[in-house]
Amino acid sequence: MGSLFERAPLPHKIRPSSFAQVIGQEKAKLQLQKYKEPVSILLYGPPGTGKSTIARILGGTWKLPFVEYNAVTTGVADIKKLLERSEKEGSILLFLDEIHRFSSSQQDSLLKGVETGGIVLIGATTENPSFRITRPLLSRCQVLRLEPLGENDLLEILSRGIESLDPKPNITKEASSLLVRYSGGDARKLLSNLEGLVLSRDPGVQIEASDIETFLESRVIEYDQSGESHYDVISAFIKSVRGSDPDAALFYLALMLEGGEDPLFIARRLIILASEDIGNASVHGLPLAVAGLHALETIGMPEGRIILGQVTTFLASCPKSNASYLGIGSALSFVKERGTSLKIPNRLRNAPTATHKKEGAGQGYKYPHDFGGFTPFSYFPDDLSDNPPQFYKPTKNGMEGKIREHLSSIWKKISGKNYE
Repeated sequence: MGSLFERAPLPHKIRPSSFAQVIGQEKAKLQLQKYKEPVSILLYGPPGTGKSTIARILGGTWKLPFVEYNAVTTGVADIKKLLERSEKEGSILLFLDEIHRFSSSQQDSLLKGVETGGIVLIGATTENPSFRITRPLLSRCQVLRLEPLGENDLLEILSRGIESLDPKPNITKEASSLLVRYSGGDARKLLSNLEGLVLSRDPGVQIEASDIETFLESRVIEYDQSGESHYDVISAFIKSVRGSDPDAALFYLALMLEGGEDPLFIARRLIILASEDIGNASVHGLPLAVAGLHALETIGMPEGRIILGQVTTFLASCPKSNASYLGIGSALSFVKERGTSLKIPNRLRNAPTATHKKEGAGQGYKYPHDFGGFTPFSYFPDDLSDNPPQFYKPTKNGMEGKIREHLSSIWKKISGKNYE
């Protein structure tokens, strides 16, 4: 009787056991091979790009007991048991798939183990950790992004899968390309489709492109919420809103919702867009986008589609400005170049006590409201007062046009220069 491993699904049977066998992810592999000692890591990227494989390789490299949990079926009690085990046996590598599905309190249960090293956490997520992972846990982990696998990578993986099958199937070049296309960048899905296709046909029969289409006819969905299409469709959606085309935006919104996309992911992207691409041209955009997220969390789906539709059409119809986005980027570049050691002048320093006032803190400050709401005054450090930089350059679009008119007169009074 064959072993259990011999009857395992194809993706598991040919899973790489070393970084040398991993196809693609060259940048990530270079970084991972630097970790000679155990370190907690958050891996994020599309499904089927090697997160669980990397976790297993690291477990073998560090020679640690390997425990695999899925956040959907794991609770705080499981984490506590694992902590108790680590206290007796030493460090344990925990691979926690879909870690973004852990609540804040569940993530907090990991902190002690990660902090002490009792648990070496390898968390896998398809979501950007900055959105779904708590700051305390995020600060205790290295973050590594895995890129979607390219067509050449997937063809190589497919070839490896074909070679491992006995008897070896005869698949045309066109059929192979079609299998790769329908995988959506997911190597696991690619190999599972290959195995299912081969098992459904008589040995030795050549597999054509038409056979792929027939086999996958009931399975292929043009939008794969967690594959390559996930990134393409959200990109098209955001570009449509930014480009002030509410109809195209609604089309891509509907495509995502029908494809099973996480509506909260869409709502968070709309919040970013409201600030980055609309900004002060319509100051109602950001509050509406934030309110949309809260409303969606409260009522859920399917009614949440109405909220997403409203926020999408409003933001798409708003005047656009990225002046605030460019402004903070310019200011950050300036600070990085000049350093953060510029001295805050006394006139702007806080003066909470008599000692501070005696030292000169607050002296020379002009309270604008004592002068009707504005008086010419330099708020920059003295080193920059003679030639103050301009980071925020409001456009003439929407409400920002009024802001521009107001700041133009102020800028002239302060710097003696015309507003750019």
